Order: sequence, then structure tokens, then C-alpha cells
Amino acid sequence: MKGLFCVHCKAKNNEEYRVVLRKRLIKVRLMCMMGLLVIVGAAALFHTLLQEAGEWHQGAVYGMGTGLMLGSAVAMFRIHRILSDEGKLKEQRLKETDEREVEIGNLALRQTAKLLLLVMYILMVFGILVSEELLKLCCLLIGIFLLSYIGFQRYYERKV
Repeated sequence: MKGLFCVHCKAKNNEEYRVVLRKRLIKVRLMCMMGLLVIVGAAALFHTLLQEAGEWHQGAVYGMGTGLMLGSAVAMFRIHRILSDEGKLKEQRLKETDEREVEIGNLALRQTAKLLLLVMYILMVFGILVSEELLKLCCLLIGIFLLSYIGFQRYYERKV
């Protein structure tokens, strides 16, 4: 998942990689706080405005917040462990900067995007038969996906 949420690491030595990991640690801490915010916000909403919400809805929202918090706690633990050991720092830096690993991540991301589009199109066809809302939601998601792809493509063409 690192390749999905973190930019390609171009650190040439351990000190540069340490800076990259510290920036990553800040993002992970923000993600942990976001999970806590989801839990606290959901608790406030469910106990005041949305008292009629079912247990399933509450559990889903609390689960999202808990998942964010636990996932980021594991990531923080891993980053701290790498930062504290010079050998692990070098090993991880070499692994992240390896062009073969970067290409594998890019290929995996492309294939995942294709599969996601295929699933959304299948759901859209199913939505035609069953639910108009499902059809509209799939059309919206596919539109967002394609427009964001075009937008990011143009942005990075200008940037690079």
C-alpha cells in the first residue's frame, strides 16, 4: 500500500530517507487524528441528531474510524522501528528506491484501476435492471475517475 499512498522515494542516502520517513510520519499521525475525529464526530451525531440510526450504521462508521486509527498506529510503529535501526533504514531505502519495485507498484496500480472500472461498469449494468440510484452512483464515480485521470495527466505533463 506504500506505493499507493506515498510518493516515489528518491532518497540517495540514509539521511535523506530519514527526512522522507519523518514527513511520512506526520501524514500517518494526521490520518490517526482523522480516525479519532471520525469516531468522536460519529458519537456526537449518533447521540444527538441521528438517534434513529441502526446498529449496523453506527458499527460501520465506528469501524472506519477504528480502522484508520489502528492502521496508522501500525504504520507509526513500523516507521519508528525503521528510524531507530540504521540497518533497517538502509534496507528499506534500497527497497523503496529500487526501480523494479516502483515499476511493479505502477503496474499493480494500473491493473487495479482497470478492475475497478470494470466492476463499476458491471454494477452500472446491474443498476439499470435493479436500482436507478445505483446506476447514477456508478455513472458519477466513473465520471469522477475519468475526469480526475485526465486532470492529473495534464497536471503532471506540465510539471514534469
